[in-house]
Amino acid sequence: MSFWKKAGDLALKAGSAALSEAKAAGERTKQYKEEMPLKGDDELFRIVQRERTSSMLKAGAAMQELKSRGYSPEEIKERIS
Repeated sequence: MSFWKKAGDLALKAGSAALSEAKAAGERTKQYKEEMPLKGDDELFRIVQRERTSSMLKAGAAMQELKSRGYSPEEIKERIS
């Protein structure tokens, strides 16, 4: 097998893996956006605080829900600090 054939095969595998991960992240984001409206404000603040380093998708969905409930980014930041 030639160098370029191997390089092409590797690029194809990498692209497929990236696409699969992007789809999975999209599904997780959708799931989190559906879950967050069911949670109370205090729980949403805890999620933002606890998950902001380990699960940015979940923390982002919680933050978006808090914003939709009328909290400003400054209020959210003050409350989780």
